[in-house]
Amino acid sequence: MIPEEKILLIGQVLKDSSKPLKERFRALFTLKNIGGKTAIQCISEAFADKSALLKHELAYCLGQMKDSDANDILRQVLEDKSQEPMVRHEAAEALGAIGDKSSISILEKYAQDPVKEVSETCYLALKRIQFVTEEDKQKDTGNIYGSVDPTPPLDDVSDINKLKEILLNENEDLFMRYKAMFKLRDINSVESTLALTEGLYDFQGRLLNKIDIRS
Repeated sequence: MIPEEKILLIGQVLKDSSKPLKERFRALFTLKNIGGKTAIQCISEAFADKSALLKHELAYCLGQMKDSDANDILRQVLEDKSQEPMVRHEAAEALGAIGDKSSISILEKYAQDPVKEVSETCYLALKRIQFVTEEDKQKDTGNIYGSVDPTPPLDDVSDINKLKEILLNENEDLFMRYKAMFKLRDINSVESTLALTEGLYDFQGRLLNKIDIRS
């Protein structure tokens, strides 16, 4: 057990805007790995920062912690239209990662948000909560990267060309396209990587930006 006073000191590093961003990021991911209410509180307090990049990662880490104690702050961030779209989007994704049914109503509300990045992410989060709370899917799907993803991989298709076809089909349901994307990631071959890169041209980074260096 890490003493609370040490966790609070790490939180002070995270919130100190005079420190280099790389040090604050290390503090953030340390808090993520520690977990618990004190770590969540420290991360939550940093949403007052001016850096949209930092706040995006705050939301990301709270989602990866999969602790329902983070739900309240994430809902506040999603509702706060003064926050940057990338921050609100990540708050919605984090609510989906935590997978609590109590988040359904707010996600349904903001699935109608005029900001497309926010509305689409809320839709994906709703679909993910539905997926992980089905009786026969009580256990979240794991992956070799240890990340909590916006969707599970598509489990009944393994042909790379077929997966690429689904990924690039703008008439296909977004949840299905994401499932194809994460299946291609999990295949982890040269061919699947090249298939993923084709999404950059069609989606202007909107989908492929989820396959980043954290995976």
